[in-house]
Amino acid sequence: MIAGDWDTCVQMAKDQVAQGAHILDVCVDYVGRDGTIDMDEIAGRFATQASVPLVLDSTEPQVMEAGLAHLGGKAILNSANLEDGFAKGSRLDRVFTLAKTYGAAVICLLIDEEGQARDTEWKMRVAHRIHDLAVDQYGLDPSDLIFDALTFPLSTGDDDLRGDAMATIEAIRRIKAELPGTHTTLGVSNVSFGLKPAARHVLNSVFLHECTSAGLDSAIVHAAKILPLNRIPR
Repeated sequence: MIAGDWDTCVQMAKDQVAQGAHILDVCVDYVGRDGTIDMDEIAGRFATQASVPLVLDSTEPQVMEAGLAHLGGKAILNSANLEDGFAKGSRLDRVFTLAKTYGAAVICLLIDEEGQARDTEWKMRVAHRIHDLAVDQYGLDPSDLIFDALTFPLSTGDDDLRGDAMATIEAIRRIKAELPGTHTTLGVSNVSFGLKPAARHVLNSVFLHECTSAGLDSAIVHAAKILPLNRIPR
């Protein structure tokens, strides 16, 4: 992208589809560059040359909007959260307004004014707040909400983080039960940061299996690097 090699960018998209991706998460954020210009270039090409829907992934709502202008059908915005509250002009307000205007779905991170939700009850408080704001104030349908229950790495050795992956699994189960019609997703590899590649592949694969068993609908993951459980020694 930095070199303006758009053909290679398009080939990367095609390669991910060939490896089994159902949706492409497209992030162009790079310090010192105008993300709206880059997203305009990338989304314009992916809209006609990639055969799957796109997740427009940016910290800046205007960058996501640059992509939305190219896409027919339903795109997904990544992401909204409550880190800076929900007043007019906040990130959540701007992203939900875009979603309503363009008919997009939204990935909602379980983060509030106190930070990333850690235990299950905290995660659920944030999920219910975001759901109620989206439906009651912005007129979004519950089916347009994709909750990311988030997790911290299990590789730090920190006793405080040992239960985080289990809290994530339980939150996924409860979101599906308590917020009917909504969907769930997860950046799976967050759970294994810091480990060697072979260990990451195993941990990511087992974690993904446990999350899907709890009701996970989708995941941000390198599809080619997930192992079937029957290929992992007991």
